[in-house]
Amino acid sequence: MNITPRQLRIFLALAQSLNFSRTAEQFFVTQPSLSKAVKEMEEELGIALFERSTRSVRLTPAGEQLVPMARRIVGEFDSGLRHLQSRAEQEAQRLSIAALPSLANVLLPGVCAALEKRYPHAQIAVHDCADQAAVQRVIDYQVDFALASASPSNPELLFQEILRDRFVLLAPAQWRKPLRKRMHMDELAGLPLISMTDRSTAMKYMSAAFLQRGVQFRPKLQLDQIGTIAGFVKEGLGIAVLPYLGIMPLLSLKGMRVAEIVDGPVRSVGLVSRKTSPPSEIAARAMAEVGIVADRLKRRWPGWIWPPAA
Repeated sequence: MNITPRQLRIFLALAQSLNFSRTAEQFFVTQPSLSKAVKEMEEELGIALFERSTRSVRLTPAGEQLVPMARRIVGEFDSGLRHLQSRAEQEAQRLSIAALPSLANVLLPGVCAALEKRYPHAQIAVHDCADQAAVQRVIDYQVDFALASASPSNPELLFQEILRDRFVLLAPAQWRKPLRKRMHMDELAGLPLISMTDRSTAMKYMSAAFLQRGVQFRPKLQLDQIGTIAGFVKEGLGIAVLPYLGIMPLLSLKGMRVAEIVDGPVRSVGLVSRKTSPPSEIAARAMAEVGIVADRLKRRWPGWIWPPAA
């Protein structure tokens, strides 16, 4: 059987886009050339990978089964090529990490500082992105590992919980209505709450916590960036509800106060890596440094940041 990595890349791209024209542009080939490459691959495998009509393209059951296999093969192929790079490139030490912005902000500066001392020539890339995007980068072999706030269901991935942080309220010190230091979930429904958007895990945690009480979470505002949330809170336009690690960079702002949600949700934070690919030396060291920084945070703020669940 003679299936090339390029054919597998074309298959994966088409499986994602389900659009021959768009995929052809991506690979700088004509649409007939792309169709020929797919047909040759199907003939080589002896199975149909796509169902085509004048209006749509979709994967066959066999095509759906091939997607994770092809992704793993291409990823391992690329990983193997990287290991065969020149000696100078190997000595440079490359590392790529994906993380939620709130986790990248608090956990990764200390990690990267420690790595640069140990590996002076290290090339470190940090991708701060949404939780799902961070996990997808691990699946696609674009990063060595990710810091995420939910255990992924993908069987090819490992999730190692490193800490849990509680949700809190962030409000101006002179809020127009009394805001006690300790609040309960039932008291939040009447507050002008500001949360992250629906695609964030923070919003999902809060929505689930309200649904457990038979209430739909309806925040006053939903925003993408924590810095933007801070600006609205500082002007007295609402009260932010966020995980503690998310509000940590804002605690230095004047005129802010934090209130505890006694029975609020607790977010799980952990390392996401691939089961089939052992980490490189620098990646293993980076994950160990993440654990060190996490332990430091747990000791410093034991009321807000907890150890992993037993």
